[in-house]
Amino acid sequence: MIHTLLALKRVFEKSLCLFLIYTMGIPALLYGQNQTILTNNASLRIKQYSVLPDAKYSIGDVLNNTSLVFKPEALNSNIGEAYWIKLIIYNPYPNDENYLISLSDALNFTLYSYNEHRKTWEGQTAGLNSQQRVPQIGTVPIVLKPQVKNIFYFKVDLNDVKPYGYVKKPSLLLEKEVTFNSEERFLKMFFLICCIALISFACYNLYIYFQLKDKAYLYYVIVQVGALIFFTGDNLYFNVLLPLRIYNLVVLPGGRIEFHDINFFAEHIGVAILFLGFTQFTRSYLGTQELLPFYDKILKWLGYTYFWLEIIPALITISGLYFFSTVIIDNIFILVIIIACIATAVVAGIQKVSVAKHFLLANLLPALCAIAAAVYNLIYMDSNPVLPTMAILSQIFTFAVALVARVKLINADLNAKAEEAMQFKINMTTAAYERMLIEQQNQHMMLTMALEQEQNERLLQQLEANQRELVGNSLQIHQKNKLLSDLKTQFHSMDSSNPLGQPEILRSIKSSLKEGQYLDENWNDFKLHFEQVHPRFFEDLIAAHPGLTTYDLRLYAYFHINLSTKEIASLLNIAPASVRQAKTRLYKKIRCV
Repeated sequence: MIHTLLALKRVFEKSLCLFLIYTMGIPALLYGQNQTILTNNASLRIKQYSVLPDAKYSIGDVLNNTSLVFKPEALNSNIGEAYWIKLIIYNPYPNDENYLISLSDALNFTLYSYNEHRKTWEGQTAGLNSQQRVPQIGTVPIVLKPQVKNIFYFKVDLNDVKPYGYVKKPSLLLEKEVTFNSEERFLKMFFLICCIALISFACYNLYIYFQLKDKAYLYYVIVQVGALIFFTGDNLYFNVLLPLRIYNLVVLPGGRIEFHDINFFAEHIGVAILFLGFTQFTRSYLGTQELLPFYDKILKWLGYTYFWLEIIPALITISGLYFFSTVIIDNIFILVIIIACIATAVVAGIQKVSVAKHFLLANLLPALCAIAAAVYNLIYMDSNPVLPTMAILSQIFTFAVALVARVKLINADLNAKAEEAMQFKINMTTAAYERMLIEQQNQHMMLTMALEQEQNERLLQQLEANQRELVGNSLQIHQKNKLLSDLKTQFHSMDSSNPLGQPEILRSIKSSLKEGQYLDENWNDFKLHFEQVHPRFFEDLIAAHPGLTTYDLRLYAYFHINLSTKEIASLLNIAPASVRQAKTRLYKKIRCV
């Protein structure tokens, strides 16, 4: 009976609590000052709590020093570098309730709770400077004991916001651990599947690139690498992968804290690589460098400008030198890049580029998601985690379809090139056969030329022999005439020395000498012998100079076989001076003709 009454009492209290919550519209009930009653909601935002400016207090001082007074005030960095927060939560339920607690602002804090087993107060750190290897480094798990007041103390560090004069009372956020873990498991599984898909497609396209040497596949791999980096940072997994805790923050008007940490830096790096790869992929896929040079320059300039516009401010911000907020210009650039790529594809389609329609179909859904994400960021000045994820996932599958279509086109081109190569091979074979025939003909011609050259050399040798023979005969005639002339001179001397007269026999010898001196000068015999050595010499000379006399022909023939003036004078039985005069007259006659 007693148990039944107690159960009815709990049901009544719970019903009354829920009635007040849902009818009066308040998230929690206060049992006394700054006491929060737990509800069955998945999450709870607590705005009512008391604070105490820190003066190098320890948790023991806060617990035992009765002179320290907590007041429902805001945190003020102008008063202290840290604040203590006292939180009292009543759990009306009969069981332990597991929750995760965090601050609405990105502040470093330590949560102190009482450990029943160890009978001591223990602290857990959280915030941007926390060394926890979990995605959500700003949350701390707590256990709310049943039907008692659960007291917690926060020591909030305000050093990061002290330069900005931070004055605000941030909310305390409670979320059921079972709900959080369920969402966390789903997000972890979703993240793992997306990473596997991205890495698998990247490896596959990298393999295709090494096979085809098509840069479009390499740039698509760069797009997927950028998407993987962005996706990892967006899901806060660089807190798990890296022990590095670097960040920079700024307090905006109204007390809102905006911060850049290693995850935010990775998001900027990832999106910079993604859109740089996307612009290069567009250029390579559509072949803009050859087909659309104007659009190619625009895409190239947009890609590299956006890359450095993301990288440089992100590096400066994460280093702590200055805090750049580039939300507006970043998202405007993203919109411009997407519109430029779509416009380039439309122009390529108008110019009958076969792959343009596949590019447009592949980019339709990712482009819409990316545009929606950029517009959302511009309107609300905050990121939407769903739209970028949809853009990344959709591009995996739609781009795969486009690349398959590109593979078909490449195969068609390869088949056409294979046919061209086969035809080229046939042409090369024909050309080689024709070259072989030409080489054989050349060899035959060279052999004929060699034979003719050998024959010409023999004829030249024969000509030289005949020339020597002709000169020899001329010299013999010259010597014979000289001998006869000398004998004639001697007989003439004998005639002078013998005035009584000459015997009959001497007169007979003298007559024979005179006849013998002019016997070998028979022109016809010389001409016949000369033409054996120099065929058609006289015919060609008479044809060129018809006014030449027989004497001129004979004189020219002597000059042609290089006889000296004395030799010619002896052959013609004239003085050497007469030969020189005859030569001058002959050359004048030839020049005048």
